[in-house]
Amino acid sequence: MKTKLFTLLLAVAASVGTMFAWDYERVQIGDLYYNLDATNQTAEVTYKSYTYYIYNEGWGITTANIPASVTYNEITYSVTSIGDEAFNGCTGLTSIEIPNSVTSIGKSAFYNCKGLTSVTIPNSVTSIGKSAFSGCSSLTSIEIPNSVTSIGESAFWNCSGLTSVTIPNSVSSIENRAFSGCSSLTSIEIPNSVTSIGDYAFWDCTNLTSVTIPN
Repeated sequence: MKTKLFTLLLAVAASVGTMFAWDYERVQIGDLYYNLDATNQTAEVTYKSYTYYIYNEGWGITTANIPASVTYNEITYSVTSIGDEAFNGCTGLTSIEIPNSVTSIGKSAFYNCKGLTSVTIPNSVTSIGKSAFSGCSSLTSIEIPNSVTSIGESAFWNCSGLTSVTIPNSVSSIENRAFSGCSSLTSIEIPNSVTSIGDYAFWDCTNLTSVTIPN
């Protein structure tokens, strides 16, 4: 009985270890931090560190030019994603350049970046995560590329300065609260590809006077 119990405990400990094992290496290259995946030779832009969370504390980062690839220990990694909360709370960030190698923007990636005035999302991006640009109150316009199929929940929530949004024909769903609180938005044209609009998607868009809803 004791032997079986000991074996069971070893199995549980092994599974927990596997569950929480990191399969990437976190490094600083230039001004940014990355999670490097050696197996696939890909890199994800991430936040500064676990103990010193956001870039703007102490650094005052104002621009972020994300490269298409980075080299570390003589290995080149393709930058394919902007991770969850990567620039969360960087209130001093005013501009960001995203390369064509990036395919996804994680949840809360630019949450509350109040100084961000413009962003160009490349055609390589297929998903915009939950709350990706929430609280970017200085953002005035956004053009979503044809590669994006879904606009995540609260993706542009409370972007109070947003006056113009271009939604392409590739988008099939606009999730809950996607544009909630965009009080400067005056018109929106929803393409024929959209088959569902989530709860409160345009809630509190107080200046919205024109909406085109497809068949």
